[in-house]
Amino acid sequence: MASGGRTPGPIYQELAKTSLDWSSVLIGLTDERWVEEGHPASNSAMVRETLLVGAASAAAYIPMKLSGTDAFAAVEQLDEIYLDAGLTDVMLLGMGPDAHTLSWFAGGRGYGHAIDPFNPSTVAAVEAIESEVTGPNTMRMTLTQPCVANARHVLLLITGADKREVFETAGPETPVGIMRAAAGLSLTVFYTE
Repeated sequence: MASGGRTPGPIYQELAKTSLDWSSVLIGLTDERWVEEGHPASNSAMVRETLLVGAASAAAYIPMKLSGTDAFAAVEQLDEIYLDAGLTDVMLLGMGPDAHTLSWFAGGRGYGHAIDPFNPSTVAAVEAIESEVTGPNTMRMTLTQPCVANARHVLLLITGADKREVFETAGPETPVGIMRAAAGLSLTVFYTE
């Protein structure tokens, strides 16, 4: 499961050079801004440009945005697609300076559904409250807390001393704290300056 944002792009570029049987790899997203793939904020576009290149383009890819649909109306269809794919081996996550991870934005519409440990869905729509972190693209689709809990490996990338401090001081009620508890022993944290 591939994360979006600015941090993972260089990692994906290196990963794409790895000698793997890419035709046996299935890639999905951990979250997506509800924008068309041609939009500069699209996580899908970033993954296609950085990871799904060269030999890695042989990997199967499942986007998280359905064209022309409302995010909340698309949950059932996307849930079926992602559930059928069984994308739970490796999940790469980032974290924002507000302690959000995935598209778990505290206080946003749909947030409670996304972090509900008893949610039977793999995906949830979230409409974040606009901020410097979200920018104008507040409508999102994200994996749910049970999906994180079922992942075999959850890798969290933390960049910079400020984010490291946020992660280390985040309480259990914050999005990253909820993710940390859900991932449990499956979580590996990587720090970089």
